[in-house]
Amino acid sequence: MATQPQQATAQATMPRAVAADVPRERRARLVFRRLDPWSVLKFSLLFYFCLLLVGVLAFAVIWFVLANMGVFESVTSFAGQFNVGLKFPAGTIFRWYVMIGLVGVFIWTIATVLLTLLFNLVNDITGGIEVVLAESEKRQR
Repeated sequence: MATQPQQATAQATMPRAVAADVPRERRARLVFRRLDPWSVLKFSLLFYFCLLLVGVLAFAVIWFVLANMGVFESVTSFAGQFNVGLKFPAGTIFRWYVMIGLVGVFIWTIATVLLTLLFNLVNDITGGIEVVLAESEKRQR
């Protein structure tokens, strides 16, 4: 015996009068509980490396401007008056800048991941951060 599916009966509902210009608001409550340390590690490495590249570019522009203005020659000649041998080798200075920057990238990445782990531990105790998202929309006529 085949059973036939039951048909849903449509109930007559009366439409409510809604003003056309009254904004309708939708809300959603979310609880932010956990950050994935692996994702934070990848993001942090990329972010801090990009900051290093921006810093190297800014340093190169400043170096180029100062070199063309003759600042380094003036400082060298001024130091020579006091019998101080002073040089500004661009290659060595840029190499040290990049090396220190790479060390900074790894240190700040490790610090960010450790802070992420601390954030996860605190959220386990407190239950997370509650975020309320709201969207307001106007109905068109």
